[in-house]
Amino acid sequence: MTGTQQQVPWWHEDGGFFGDLYREADHSLHTFFAGDRGNDARTEAEAAGVVRLCGLSRGDRVLDCPCGYGRHSVALARHGLHVTGVDINREFLRTARSAGRQCPSVDFQHADMRALPPIEPVDAVVNLFYSFGFFSPEEDLEVLRGFVRCLKPGGRFLMHTMVTVPALLTGRIPAEETRPLAGGGTLTIHRRLNEETMREEGQWTLTDPGGHRRTTAPYDVRIYHAEEFAALCRTAGFTDVRLYGGWDGAQPYHDDSPCLIAVATL
Repeated sequence: MTGTQQQVPWWHEDGGFFGDLYREADHSLHTFFAGDRGNDARTEAEAAGVVRLCGLSRGDRVLDCPCGYGRHSVALARHGLHVTGVDINREFLRTARSAGRQCPSVDFQHADMRALPPIEPVDAVVNLFYSFGFFSPEEDLEVLRGFVRCLKPGGRFLMHTMVTVPALLTGRIPAEETRPLAGGGTLTIHRRLNEETMREEGQWTLTDPGGHRRTTAPYDVRIYHAEEFAALCRTAGFTDVRLYGGWDGAQPYHDDSPCLIAVATL
């Protein structure tokens, strides 16, 4: 790399993380912190949770950002919602458009979430499955402000993550774990929380049934304390932020919750 070149960030389509290996790893038989449900069951539970916690009805409009290869966007469209999925990864968007070809109410657009394309105002914006914190805190705030601009008055923003500060510090999310994959191989994750930067630093390795190993690029994601994230939402312009520990919305978030779901109202 020369002095004029910059390294491609890990989350970029050419960054070496979000590609074929990621899609293969996403089909973990034990899913991600969700027990033994398969990928389809997990996706439907998450989509139903979005509808419930955002108070959505058939015909409402949703922005799914980033949408990845479209599994949530398509599931939400099947609930009768009009969905715009936005992602920076063109290959993922090709997969998403193929998956959504039978759903006329879903549309996919290519963009960086820090610079969203013009869209019709939506009733909800969703950021699902550990997809927030890729950038600096200042840029993360700008992402939230972009979501605010997309929402109708009274609209809601939902962020969902399984990776929380307490889970990393207590070892509930282990520094190393291995999961079986639907394709017959295994996924091994190595991670640590850098307590100076509050970023999770990690790397994924996939091992096929023959023992061949393939490794993704290293990743790092800013992990926000729950109340810290709520404060960031308020700074961005949201008036009310509620923190849940599960998709049924029955329990408020606490340090032992299996996930953090923040629902912010404009």
